[in-house]
Amino acid sequence: VASTGRVNLAQMSVLDSVEGYLKNVAEGISGLKAVYLSDRDGITLAKTTTADSKLDISKLCVVFSSASEQASKLSLGISSTIVTFSDEGFTIVQSILAPLVITFVGTGDLNVGLVQKQLPGLRDSLDGVREKVESVISST
Repeated sequence: VASTGRVNLAQMSVLDSVEGYLKNVAEGISGLKAVYLSDRDGITLAKTTTADSKLDISKLCVVFSSASEQASKLSLGISSTIVTFSDEGFTIVQSILAPLVITFVGTGDLNVGLVQKQLPGLRDSLDGVREKVESVISST
């Protein structure tokens, strides 16, 4: 989907429904400002936002994907989720569903426990999208 730069109408409707799903997930989490679904290269496939974020999500996704791979090489095990608290008052939760990265951006009082509770269902729901993105990446 992302690597070719072209998205056909069927893929657009899938991504529209993913955005709707992300919006439903986001509505129940206090302090959440945005949810992004990106590929491992930081290309945003779907998003829902309630506020304008000045964060460079694409760089965050690339760094997280790379750090996750490096951590596994250091015998630290597979890193599937990372939580970051910034000095600017952002709380960021990122979870990898290779080759996808799910990024939650919230305020300092983001309910991180509730975000983590949503992740298993979100991963299951996004499995079809993950498979499609994986097949596009492997065919290039």
